Amino acid sequence: MLQLIIMLVLGAICAAIASSRGRSPGGWFALGFLFPVLGVILILVLPDLRVQQVKERRLRSENRRLRERVRKNRQVADQRYSEHQSRLAVHDAALGVDTAQRVLLQERTATSRPPTLPVDRTTGVRAAEWYYAVGQEREGPVSYESLRGDLRSGVVSPQTLVWTDGMKDWVRMDQHQELWESLRG
Repeated sequence: MLQLIIMLVLGAICAAIASSRGRSPGGWFALGFLFPVLGVILILVLPDLRVQQVKERRLRSENRRLRERVRKNRQVADQRYSEHQSRLAVHDAALGVDTAQRVLLQERTATSRPPTLPVDRTTGVRAAEWYYAVGQEREGPVSYESLRGDLRSGVVSPQTLVWTDGMKDWVRMDQHQELWESLRG
């Protein structure tokens, strides 16, 4: 009889602990009743399901929030990319160049040397008329000496696009090896 009372008490203890930990009290009562000491040890060792459920809900909520943030960041990035592309198109139209084609061409011919500077064949001096781009405006024609002075005064930079008669396309000043070396000298 005493053993039956102990089994009932330990079964009730297992059920109470199980209920407080988010587990089925009926099943744990039966386990505690049939295996009194083992039931109590098991219910004390097993993790609390309520704590795990709270953690899982928090993680799901955090994942949902992060996915939404990534989605919004993608939208902003896509919008900025679109604005950037339209700005480039406006610049290209203003300068009369197609930078998209130039980038593709530069990637294909990365190892090729830029075109040489046109030289006046009769005098052997550099081309007399140069054009360069400042912002969206095309400047020129200017003389080679004037271009050199503009570089020294900071009006133009090594990244400024330049062109003269005989050149196929506009190039950055520092990418045109002969021009760049002569202007720096």
